[in-house]
Amino acid sequence: MRKLIRSQTAARLKKLNREVRHVAHKPTDAESIHDLRVSIRRLKQELNVFEAWLKPSPLKRIRANLKKLMERCAAVRNCDIAGEVLRTAGWRNLELSEGLDQERRHTSKELTRTTADWLRRGKIRSWRHHLRIVQPHAKDPGTSVAEHAKSLLPAMLETFFQAGRKAARPGSTHHRIHRLRLEAKRVRYTLELFEAVYGENAKQILEPLRELQDRLGAINDCATTLEMIRGDKGAAAAVRGLADKREAEFRDYWGKHFGSTKRAGWKAVLSAADGKQ
Repeated sequence: MRKLIRSQTAARLKKLNREVRHVAHKPTDAESIHDLRVSIRRLKQELNVFEAWLKPSPLKRIRANLKKLMERCAAVRNCDIAGEVLRTAGWRNLELSEGLDQERRHTSKELTRTTADWLRRGKIRSWRHHLRIVQPHAKDPGTSVAEHAKSLLPAMLETFFQAGRKAARPGSTHHRIHRLRLEAKRVRYTLELFEAVYGENAKQILEPLRELQDRLGAINDCATTLEMIRGDKGAAAAVRGLADKREAEFRDYWGKHFGSTKRAGWKAVLSAADGKQ
């Protein structure tokens, strides 16, 4: 476990540092900001999964810093999302577009300052030092990688499918759909940490999860946009129409691809935890 934690942490910190550098140098690049947000989420999930092996004091500071950076990224990314959603919904309003552009310029400056400060202070380099100290699990120092994977992922899978069944019901709330989105990320990013344990079998779970996340993300983009354009009734109506369409497509997709057979197959993979079913 300690060897796995060190290797996974080093890889994720290296990736995060690269994405922070990209955004600092290209603050107008929407794709770079998206990649940075994903990198933050992956590191946060890793810290959650391996928390018992890491010192608590550095973790608290690291999480607080990651939260602040994610907020800066979201403020910029939400402007991009709103513009994309409005165009897809077929809504054109010059005043609204100019307002989003102005907000993006402002939030982009804040994000640039934050990423530049991180690089100047070598923040991620200091995290490498703190997170390199991996201690034995206090309750079970002999836990193997496979044992830890089996203690986590099957239960996560059950929670994911429970959330999916609720979200896919007709008339389900956006809150339940958002809950499913979070559970899908949780399963995916955790499984990625243990991909070597499951071998090729991991792909049969990771690939459908990515497709599902894309669909759930498109619905969440509509919700984000609605929060930003409350004062424009016409735009809001257009976005709600797009959201209804995307939610219907999600429910159809869930019904076709995430039934009891899929759940049983995935459960068999995650319970094996040795790359074999």
